[in-house]
Amino acid sequence: MKLAAWRKKRGWTQARLAAELGVTQPYVSTMERGVDPQIPGPALMIEVFVLTGGAVQPNDFYDLPDLGALSRAAA
Repeated sequence: MKLAAWRKKRGWTQARLAAELGVTQPYVSTMERGVDPQIPGPALMIEVFVLTGGAVQPNDFYDLPDLGALSRAAA
């Protein structure tokens, strides 16, 4: 799940998410943008994973295809 989708599902603002993660609202905005997003470092990725109960995973910050579906199709 993308971070913005998780945040909106919870009814949180970017400011609230920023406060929970200890970052700024503009930084949250850059993490959520679909064009040229800011990819958080490993420590912040872990915080996001924990805060979201695992709903937002590190791969969710990358625009990757469904690798599981691709590997099943290749088999």
